Amino acid sequence: MTIAELVSRFPEIPKELHNESILAEYAAAFGDLLGVAQDPSACSAQYSAANHYYLRLIGPMKIYMYGLASKEKVLGQLQEFLDEYAKNPDGFAAGLLPDDTAENEVKGPGCS
Repeated sequence: MTIAELVSRFPEIPKELHNESILAEYAAAFGDLLGVAQDPSACSAQYSAANHYYLRLIGPMKIYMYGLASKEKVLGQLQEFLDEYAKNPDGFAAGLLPDDTAENEVKGPGCS
């Protein structure tokens, strides 16, 4: 995945991050996971793998979008993910998913 594909798929990634070289590495390394990542519904009762990938991989940038983290902090988090991935690529994706991951996102009562 390229940066252009990443920011097109996730427009919530702040523009200030689009030119960061680490974002290109991030998109390339996690392209397969990001390709299936999906923002969970506000009324989600149980998350799917796609939801967990979104929350872990896009979540830090979304927190930055809301002004709740500094640019330096989010770039550090992205680098930590890349470092973890480099140590154990196969284990990295599995490590993003808790044991109670649902096959499909489960929404709470009254949600469609």
